[in-house]
Amino acid sequence: MVYTIKIRDKSRKAKSIINMLKAMKDDFEFMEIVESPDLEMNEEEKKELEFRYQRFLKNREGKDWEQLIREIS
Repeated sequence: MVYTIKIRDKSRKAKSIINMLKAMKDDFEFMEIVESPDLEMNEEEKKELEFRYQRFLKNREGKDWEQLIREIS
């Protein structure tokens, strides 16, 4: 089983918890800590994504995955 814990806060308490987990991982080989960037989109990015999706729906341009793989192989 894999658990994901997201700690977004940069407060002193949050940093303390992160440091505690990092120290624990050295003692427990089943623990792994992976830092990842914040992947939430801002409003401008959401609008751009919606624009591109609507353009795709109107034009239906592009190739399916199998066709693309055949062409580049």
